[in-house]
Amino acid sequence: MRGLRFAPIVALLLLVGFVVTAGDSDDGREMKPPSDAQIASTQTTTTLAADTTLAVLYGSDGAPIDTTVDGGGAVVLTVTAPWADGETIPDAFRCAGPEASPEISWAGVPAEAKSLALVLVDEDSPEFVHWVVANIDPTTSALLAGSVDPNAVQAMNSAGSIGFSGPCPPEGETHAYSLSLYALDQVLEVQNGDDGASMQDAIYGSAIEAAAITFAA
Repeated sequence: MRGLRFAPIVALLLLVGFVVTAGDSDDGREMKPPSDAQIASTQTTTTLAADTTLAVLYGSDGAPIDTTVDGGGAVVLTVTAPWADGETIPDAFRCAGPEASPEISWAGVPAEAKSLALVLVDEDSPEFVHWVVANIDPTTSALLAGSVDPNAVQAMNSAGSIGFSGPCPPEGETHAYSLSLYALDQVLEVQNGDDGASMQDAIYGSAIEAAAITFAA
């Protein structure tokens, strides 16, 4: 009878072991960090009304939608640039032009954001670093053309310089690009000229909210 006395205890131990094993799903693989487009795709993407500097999205009835609040009335992050979402950018911002970074403005920065960051990515050649800016003051609301926040840092781009490198797809090709703004939960420990891919990974790992605007070149 002694064996029967311990049977419930053995069964209980086996059950606990099964639950612990089932709860531990770590198979040794690491998830690949999301790209800027993947993160920003879940956020509000803004566009510019023609001949204005106001971010506007239009509903099915043709009326403008207020993109500064979500359905529950909460403020959401938005970003604007000197082109409408999805259109071809002016030559002034391409490698064929003066390669000055565009004027960028934003609204809806979450109160808990400790810094902001910008990442420009060629979605057809994501390994090419065009522009990565970190540690933008979250109390600011814009960057003037050709300039960055004085406290911000910029990564080394794939053209071999620090800062902005205009889109320059191979002759005869048109590439899709995304310019994403990230609200981060910290000020990053990065410096001017740091590796662009590494700075991007640090931005992705600290992002709490993001918004993007797309274009072609």
